[in-house]
Amino acid sequence: MIIKKIEVKGKEKPTASIGFNEGLNVIAGASDTGKSYITECFQFIFGAKEPPKDIEQAKGYTHLEVTYEDNDDIEYVLSRELKVNANVTCTEKKNNEEITTVYKPNHKGNPNLSDFFLSKFSLDNMILAKGLESMNHASLTLRVFEKVLLADEERIISKKSPIGSGQNTEKTQELSFLKTVLTGSDDAEIKSAKQSKESKENIAKKKEHLEVFLERFFPVSNDQEKNLNYLDELIEKLEASYEKAEAELNTLLGSNQEIMQKKAELNYKADNLSQKISDDKALLLRFEMLKRKYLSDKERLEANSEATNYIEQYELYSCPLCGSDISSDSEEIDLATIINSNTSEIKKIEAHLIDLKSTQDSIRLSLQSNETELKSVIELVEAKSSILTSSVGSKVAETRSIVEDLDKARTKFRKERDQEQKRKEIFEEIGRLQVELEEIKGSYQIVDFSSELAKLAKEISNILVRWDFPNADKLDFDTSTRDIIIGGKPRSHFGKGYRAICFSSILLGFMEYLYSKGRHPGFIILDSPLTTYKKQDEALEGQDEEVFLANNLIYAFYRDLCDFYNDKQIIVLENQEPSEDLIPHMNYIHFSGNVNVGRYGFFPVSSNN
Repeated sequence: MIIKKIEVKGKEKPTASIGFNEGLNVIAGASDTGKSYITECFQFIFGAKEPPKDIEQAKGYTHLEVTYEDNDDIEYVLSRELKVNANVTCTEKKNNEEITTVYKPNHKGNPNLSDFFLSKFSLDNMILAKGLESMNHASLTLRVFEKVLLADEERIISKKSPIGSGQNTEKTQELSFLKTVLTGSDDAEIKSAKQSKESKENIAKKKEHLEVFLERFFPVSNDQEKNLNYLDELIEKLEASYEKAEAELNTLLGSNQEIMQKKAELNYKADNLSQKISDDKALLLRFEMLKRKYLSDKERLEANSEATNYIEQYELYSCPLCGSDISSDSEEIDLATIINSNTSEIKKIEAHLIDLKSTQDSIRLSLQSNETELKSVIELVEAKSSILTSSVGSKVAETRSIVEDLDKARTKFRKERDQEQKRKEIFEEIGRLQVELEEIKGSYQIVDFSSELAKLAKEISNILVRWDFPNADKLDFDTSTRDIIIGGKPRSHFGKGYRAICFSSILLGFMEYLYSKGRHPGFIILDSPLTTYKKQDEALEGQDEEVFLANNLIYAFYRDLCDFYNDKQIIVLENQEPSEDLIPHMNYIHFSGNVNVGRYGFFPVSSNN
């Protein structure tokens, strides 16, 4: 992936633009000419919340565009308005076709710039561990990965870890980041580990509740023989005694089978008679209701006939039903027909009443007969019962009592066995929960990646050796500080100049190690890696060695960047200019800071300057 150019645009403003090539690109020159602004532009296009500082030269400029090309020769233009939290518009150009997508700068948005950019080198959707005890986690975002792509003038001289804040609170996430980018495997397992840890508390509570429940409702018996085997044997003996007693009872009952059969038949007959009596009583009740209806209909018809006779006696009259006047000019009413009809209906009802009475009388006779017969049957049943009681009743009762006692004992011991079984199951469940608790880890462990870290340290060491950095062959990567140690001396103990040079070598080392594995875009941006140095002949006599850098180291720095990274891209923004003999081997842009000499700075000089 190669950055081709960066542009800042504004309405009626000349575009501020710089083009970049593969290999080394150096923007050098005077201070306050926009070099740091360029660095901030890269940070902003990588998803920073705040746009670059609103310097005087940037007044009126409103949009930032960065064009880059990936390894498939597809060109992408990332455009972002110079406003806080502005979205990023990406235009993909391939085969004269353009596809435009708007991305959220925050990785929580969708779609977002982090997923888009990190997917280009297989680092999207990666999870980083944030706390080993808490098992908190975070996503690997472009803003996090940017730490191995870009170093601004403040970070490059910082004593903090090059890949983070350097604070102990960030140690876990920085180690997780290191492991993830170096191995290609993230810490996504921490999510399931945290779920297991959260469930551990619930499991512990469940175990505690079971222990309390077991102690309260299933106390261990003092009789050690009362266990499942003992109860099984006891129940088996009770079953045998129960079966024997029941057989004796059946024999006694069989000897009087005929009497019992007759008694059963009488009971059956008594049940049928009771049912018939009940049915007859219900039928009489319904017929009584029908009788009342007939009588009501008869009274209504008789009243109707009487009213008709009354109407016949008057020329003007009122309706007996509604009370309305019936005028004399109404159609003639055939009163005789009405009276005859009523009389006919009354005779029918009287006939029905006669039939109904006959039926009721018949049912009453049947009811009386059945009640008499039922009484007789009940007397016979009682007689049979008396015979049974007098012959084998006492023996049957005695045997039945034995059977009932055995059944109660059997039920009791079955309950005891069930309780003992439940106690055993609860005890086994408590044991299982204990094992589960012991298996759940109380903290998360980042897998060992020391071999990959050693290879990274070797890459960084090789770079510093080529730069003639003192003791560069004795370099280690310290996981406690997430930084390098050179000759037993932590990077943070060096002066600003050496810290900046070492920081640069770390970012180059990351690029060398990761690029071949497809986990790096292949470019880095260094802001002021040499500014804090002075050349040997410009330094004051006796000055601390950490204040200046020898001429050969500065030369070796630029020489190495020219020679070893032609297949990648390095962008250096620096006050310290390279040697003239190296300039032809790089893409060199000089900001003079003088309107009359060459290019003044990043922004075009207006007529007002």
